Amino acid sequence: MPKKEPIKILTVDDNEALRYSLRRSLQGGGYEVIEARNGAEALAMAEDGPALITLDINLPDMDGFEICRKLKANPKTSHIPVLHISATYVKAEHRIRGLEAADGYLAEPISRDELLATVGALLRLKQAERDAKSHAAEAEIARQELKQAHDELEARVAQRTRELAESNGQILELTGKLFKLQDEERRRIARELHDSTGQMLTAMKMNLDRMSRQVKQPDQKALITETIAINDDLTRQLRTMSYLLHPPLLDEIGLPSAIHWYTEGFSERSGIKVDVKVGSDVGRLPNDMEIAIFRFVQEALTNIHRHSGSPTAEIRIARKGERIEAEVVDAGKGIAAEKLRGDQVVQGIGMMGIQERVRQVGGTVAVKSSDRGTSITATLPLIPAVQ
Repeated sequence: MPKKEPIKILTVDDNEALRYSLRRSLQGGGYEVIEARNGAEALAMAEDGPALITLDINLPDMDGFEICRKLKANPKTSHIPVLHISATYVKAEHRIRGLEAADGYLAEPISRDELLATVGALLRLKQAERDAKSHAAEAEIARQELKQAHDELEARVAQRTRELAESNGQILELTGKLFKLQDEERRRIARELHDSTGQMLTAMKMNLDRMSRQVKQPDQKALITETIAINDDLTRQLRTMSYLLHPPLLDEIGLPSAIHWYTEGFSERSGIKVDVKVGSDVGRLPNDMEIAIFRFVQEALTNIHRHSGSPTAEIRIARKGERIEAEVVDAGKGIAAEKLRGDQVVQGIGMMGIQERVRQVGGTVAVKSSDRGTSITATLPLIPAVQ
């Protein structure tokens, strides 16, 4: 284990006997002592960095008060604790003056124990100051590192937020394209069912009618009549399927007529009584908005039929200032609390589809639900209506 270097103390006194006494006392306390006889020597030796300076007041070239002020003004020596020791300047006013710059003040006569205790206390105090400064410096470094880490994190979060915003924008754009393709495909399939399959069923019925007039046997005639009934039922189902895929009324006459037609058929199929009120000033809307509102109503009524247990439903579509509001209300059992977050439903593919449909035309969907029923409202910014 390396030997610990002794603590070096500079003793400044022009009196040889006093210097000797101080040296003996300090060396007895385990300190290394270097000596200076005047102020000039003291200022020069202080730059070598002693741990403490004992400084007499009455020196030949300058007094100890001035020497102390110079030591404290010099950046190289300002950190060194100074202990004034004097046999002549012993009054309170001298102590007060000395302690304006010095760290301690002792008046002769001084015992060895008092001297060592005072020196030890000043060294501990300076060590505590150094430790505090070191800790403060470390804390400042840690604060700067933390600030840098925080700034880097903020930058990464901002970058990630921009990336997410770009991704969300791309997803919304892709969703819009998918909805458009879906609607176009529905329209195409509906047209194929109506124009192609529907015509073949019509031709089949014409042939069956001709066969029915020509056949004389009762059993064959009954079979043909049953086949005609099946054909008629298939034709009705095909027409309903075609209209559900894409109601031609939506393109030909507009949203109000399409909503009335759909709800009438829905009531017949489900047994749920639906009350529809569409404002007279709603008129024609842009194609995308009419499709979004129609699909909103369609999906909302499907949810009522599947989940609510409500015997009735109400549909309200109105123009309110610069927006269109479409509301579907039921008197069912409501949506489970765990599926609601504020005015949004957090579960359910159907509701997700409704929200995305409405969002594509710049709108929002709000849900209110209790054990007395549910209200779903779509609010869409009003794009100038097609005249």
